[in-house]
Amino acid sequence: MNEVGRFYKTPDGTAGSHLGLRWKGRVRYIVPRERAGQKACWKLFHPGRLEFPLRAQARLAHLLGAIACEENERLAFIRASVGNEVGLSCLRSGAPGPWSKDTILFLDGHHQPLYFVKAGTGEAVNSLLRNEAKWLRTLREHPPLAGHISEAVSQRCCVDLSYVAVRALSGRIEFEFTDAHSDFLRKLHAYSRQNLRLQESNLYRNLRSRQTDLNGLLDDAWSRRLDKALRLIEESFSDRAELFVAAHNDFTPWNIRIDQGIARIFDWEYADYEQLPLFDPLHFALMPMALEKRSTSCIVNCMHATLGKCPEWLGRECCHHDQTQALAYALNLSTLYLTAEQGKPGADFVLESYSRLIDTFFH
Repeated sequence: MNEVGRFYKTPDGTAGSHLGLRWKGRVRYIVPRERAGQKACWKLFHPGRLEFPLRAQARLAHLLGAIACEENERLAFIRASVGNEVGLSCLRSGAPGPWSKDTILFLDGHHQPLYFVKAGTGEAVNSLLRNEAKWLRTLREHPPLAGHISEAVSQRCCVDLSYVAVRALSGRIEFEFTDAHSDFLRKLHAYSRQNLRLQESNLYRNLRSRQTDLNGLLDDAWSRRLDKALRLIEESFSDRAELFVAAHNDFTPWNIRIDQGIARIFDWEYADYEQLPLFDPLHFALMPMALEKRSTSCIVNCMHATLGKCPEWLGRECCHHDQTQALAYALNLSTLYLTAEQGKPGADFVLESYSRLIDTFFH
């Protein structure tokens, strides 16, 4: 049998229980043949503009090149670990690269979401999912934050297969920053706040470590950009200790559900302590614009508008050196991407957007 991604395979002599749906040459989603399971997949995964062609491919599988497949041994292992009540499975594949993970949705017998599982292979994925499991466990033990965090039901951290399974979260996606988002971030900051000099922080150690790892791999433009940005940040924060807090570091609308006025947050693999307070609201506002390939002027205007609202959202004490916090945010994200790409950004339009954003701080 041929593997279809990491968790499905083509069957021998049967029609297969699932369909692998391709877009631009690779399988992006795997859905059950049952229409009810497909409907749940689209509702929970929100494929956006891809939904119409994916639906058409699932409906006209033979004509439009969908791949018949069924669960393989890896997925059977995960299914057994989360319990017998799970029903159909669906999958959204991760982007190619060393940090690539797939997201598996298990439904119950009524085709309602039961568990989300993030899973993959390799050292990099294992490290990320270990971090996620740690944060889920830690924050669930802190009463003010427990109601915002999904419950982990199973995990495995090994190079050959790593996964974290959590109970599915209810609620809606909000693309506007609301009081529920603000309430959560204030609680996260209260839980983790401390005053440190920049050079004492995890943020600074991460930036310097990535700079070392990328030495000799970056082109001249990125090398100059990284050196200049880090020097500006050091100069701005040289005079005093700053407020550092925990940050989710992937605080996007699609990683949050709003349920009865409460923000429920998932995807914690990039979370870290000793980050700057404005990282999460800036990421919430700017990452969707970068993914939409918006112009640099639009992204800069959105950044300034977000910084203007942060004193109301988070309190003025979180907004000291707000422009420098924005530069540090853009540099932190860019070096994370560059490390994943081993210093070769290629045609990554998120990195292109953030490189242009960083350059605006030098004028």
